[in-house]
Amino acid sequence: MVGIPRAPSTAKRLALERRAFLDLLRMTNTMAAPESIARQLVVLARYLSGCEAVAIRLKAGPGYPYAAGLGFPEPFLAQEDDLCARSEDGHLLRDTRRQPILDCLCGQVLTGRVDRTQPCFTDRGSFVTPSTSELLASVSARQTPGSTRNRCHVAGYETVGLFPIRREGVTYGLIQCNDPRPGRLTAGSIDLIENLASAASNLFQQAMA
Repeated sequence: MVGIPRAPSTAKRLALERRAFLDLLRMTNTMAAPESIARQLVVLARYLSGCEAVAIRLKAGPGYPYAAGLGFPEPFLAQEDDLCARSEDGHLLRDTRRQPILDCLCGQVLTGRVDRTQPCFTDRGSFVTPSTSELLASVSARQTPGSTRNRCHVAGYETVGLFPIRREGVTYGLIQCNDPRPGRLTAGSIDLIENLASAASNLFQQAMA
């Protein structure tokens, strides 16, 4: 199984984190709408992650459509916007708790149904792979971590990171970081984005109340 690359903490990483939190504090004072926060957050996440394409999903209705994106082709965002599983006649599929079933690894991360013993998941419930090609080649269909559409891989993305925006048991969305180059997310940048997602959950808790 392909795991998450490790890298030591650096002064630069700490400086980036301080800048990120200062930017979030500015958002608190200037923005109220979730979509406005998402548009600013996606710029910040792209800078901190070093990935070519970053997007934010936010809770809306039964699912978590994209609220903002930077670097993704519009057809990709349109195709992947709806994560809700549906029957052949278009009705929502629900689990035993009557919650909508969400497809793909984004759905797994959003619902918290992840296996943290697998190296592609972090202790904080994020999914990260440095290479979708190696990940798919290293596991069988039965072993693949959760149901996946594989559309990120088909679209040519090797690095994929999915970071839940969650606070006090409520999931407000996730930060998605993709890049066609492998290994773009290091242990340092993963920690940065997870901390960013945690801090952003405070903003969305207020904005989406």
